[in-house]
Amino acid sequence: MNAVRTNNFDLLRFVLASMVFLVHVHVLSGAPELNFLSRYVSADLAVKGFFVVSGFLIFRSFDASRSASDYFDKRVRRIYPAYACVILASAFIGAFITHLRLSEYLSLSLLKYLGANLLFLNFLALELPGVFTGNPFQAVNGALWTLKIEVAFYLVVPLIAWLFRRLGFWRVFIGLYATSVVYLLVLEAMAQRTGSPIFELFARQLPGQLTYFLVGGAFHYRPAILNRRLYL
Repeated sequence: MNAVRTNNFDLLRFVLASMVFLVHVHVLSGAPELNFLSRYVSADLAVKGFFVVSGFLIFRSFDASRSASDYFDKRVRRIYPAYACVILASAFIGAFITHLRLSEYLSLSLLKYLGANLLFLNFLALELPGVFTGNPFQAVNGALWTLKIEVAFYLVVPLIAWLFRRLGFWRVFIGLYATSVVYLLVLEAMAQRTGSPIFELFARQLPGQLTYFLVGGAFHYRPAILNRRLYL
């Protein structure tokens, strides 16, 4: 009988997920009675917390893998089956709640939703045909935007880990951290200057969020740094 693995990350994830859920309850419902949720709970802080946790766990997963292919195989099996089920289940349920006839629901718009979301490009198709059209927000599973950032991070972890060992942890950490901050500041400034949402969209992507993953990675490498096993 396999031993059950327990760790404090389960509790931390539960707390962070609950924070996101509570804020979304207020935002999506628009109920003024729930204003206190957004006043005292920060979904933005929770998302950043998730990225820090991911940085720790993903660097650990890479270092524990036998090879890069083993690492990527674990990442795909970890995230994609459940993610694809969510997208397909949403499309299926949408057929029962859309205000359109089934023949109208089964359209190019539905195929666009499925194709874009299954490829983690949900920003290209946030809505299902005829679903939530009377709501202030029509996006289906809008919170899934963070997963494309996670996937992008999965892809660059082997390169970052190699750079840590090749060039030194702090050199790479500071360089990437500063690059991420500059990227975010420039995109936010462009968004304010032009008013274009495209700059806000790109500001939220991996280069702008890399700082949080790097902090999590620093916690993972902390024992090696303190014992000088990782070239500084």
